Amino acid sequence: MPSYIFLGILFFIPYSLGFQPDLSWRFMVMVLMTTFLIPLMGVLLLNFTKNISNLNMEIRRERFIPFFFNSLFYMATTYLFWEKFRFPPLVNYVMVSITFSIVLLTIITLFWKISAHAIAVSGATGIYFALLFQTESSNLYMGLALCFALCGLVASARLKLLVHSVSQVWAGLALGFLINFLTILILNR
Repeated sequence: MPSYIFLGILFFIPYSLGFQPDLSWRFMVMVLMTTFLIPLMGVLLLNFTKNISNLNMEIRRERFIPFFFNSLFYMATTYLFWEKFRFPPLVNYVMVSITFSIVLLTIITLFWKISAHAIAVSGATGIYFALLFQTESSNLYMGLALCFALCGLVASARLKLLVHSVSQVWAGLALGFLINFLTILILNR
């Protein structure tokens, strides 16, 4: 999801990051590798070593280990982006927001099976909604509309596949949106 969020920011409000075009794509490759490919390899390794029974992680107790390691990895990535690479503040705030969501997801997973997909997609929506309050770009409306549509599609898919209850999906949607909306609204003043 961070790749989609930053790609949307670069597409709809590119001036907010202040990157040159060649740096934008190098940044996107770095985001894709650190927030998707490396965590994916970790989950695939857990599946290969039979620490999780399948990639869907339908059993709540199996979800904790992958979410815990992803939380640690996102914390490390956020630290590197903030302290070592000195990316623009918006990049750091988005990473803090996403990392906070993943940490909360991991903690909740100890007690209840909340929808990680719903948290992710509504988190992107919350980020775009907060940015809409802080920018004067009408381009962001299209990104926000797309995010709301994706929230509906993802929530419907999770329910149709019978992998979550209605309360698990709604809780994920609410948590993802509120955490990311408020974090960006507060940090990115």
